[in-house]
Amino acid sequence: MAYAPQGNAIQWELAWLGALLTGALAAILTAIPGVSWGCCLWMLGAGALSVALYQWRAPGATITPGMGMRLGALAGVFAFVVNACITTALFVFRSSRADIRRTLQEAMNKQIASNPDPKVQEMMQHLIEWLSTPQGVATMIVLVLIVMFVMFILFTAAGGALGASMFGKRREFR
Repeated sequence: MAYAPQGNAIQWELAWLGALLTGALAAILTAIPGVSWGCCLWMLGAGALSVALYQWRAPGATITPGMGMRLGALAGVFAFVVNACITTALFVFRSSRADIRRTLQEAMNKQIASNPDPKVQEMMQHLIEWLSTPQGVATMIVLVLIVMFVMFILFTAAGGALGASMFGKRREFR
């Protein structure tokens, strides 16, 4: 169903569904082992595709790169929420918690062994001990979620700006 464009304002009632679909697709691709190596590409693609879907639903709209960034960022919010739900479910329902903790401790122990400074080794040992506590695990999860949120928004917004350049209606200068 086509709507008449209203200036350069985004018609959010037309934008949210495309952003949800592209964000969910990117989140699922990012959560699949092996395919997840292309996570930055999936995020860029989600931003660009959300612009293309918006252009399809509002064919007369002129989409600027700034509008594309906002459309892409919306896809990033949806992608983050879906990915966080998938990741949390996998973490809770799989027995990977011990594997994650063991992998983290192995990496930290390698760092300790590679640094000859005893003060650094002592600090790293305290960090390992702290990360073994429930508070340490919770803090690490929150920090990872914050970093993921920022990365999802940045990459999808960049993809949206790129999508606006590729799919947005060209302005004619006379």
